[in-house]
Amino acid sequence: MSQTIVIEAAGPVWIRTATVADLEALAVYFQELSPPAQYNRFMGAVSNFSRIAFDCLKNAGSAEFFTLLAESREARSDRIVGEASYGFDRAQGCGEFAISVAEQWRQRGLGSALLDALQSRAVSLGNFELFGETLRSNQEMKCMARSAGFAFSRSLDWRAIRFDKRLVVAAE
Repeated sequence: MSQTIVIEAAGPVWIRTATVADLEALAVYFQELSPPAQYNRFMGAVSNFSRIAFDCLKNAGSAEFFTLLAESREARSDRIVGEASYGFDRAQGCGEFAISVAEQWRQRGLGSALLDALQSRAVSLGNFELFGETLRSNQEMKCMARSAGFAFSRSLDWRAIRFDKRLVVAAE
């Protein structure tokens, strides 16, 4: 899956499904996020970015887990500028997601494009319940979730807020 999107950027950005070959680039992307962005994405301090990237990609090719990458061509090479990870919990019957966007790419619609692509992929897999959690202080994520139609509720984690959405098949 690869989808080119147009956002307010100097060049094209595309979204594609990550593979195990993306391990190093994803680890570098996570490491290059600012400390506040890392804290928001992982809901705490982290240091082993290779392990986190591995966890995102270890089930690549599975219908129940996937990571989408947003890439841009910079200096004649492709660079990850955003990611969205998804995992489906059969016992709960719902999918959980997390999204991050590089600071210089924020407020351009990239996070919403990643979320749209993730929701479409989940529906295509027959998964119609989606949720995420974010720190209560993460205003950008809360705003994006609200704009995307998620309903907010309490999280089991006192620092966080949960948002849920029932996905529907788009009319053709």
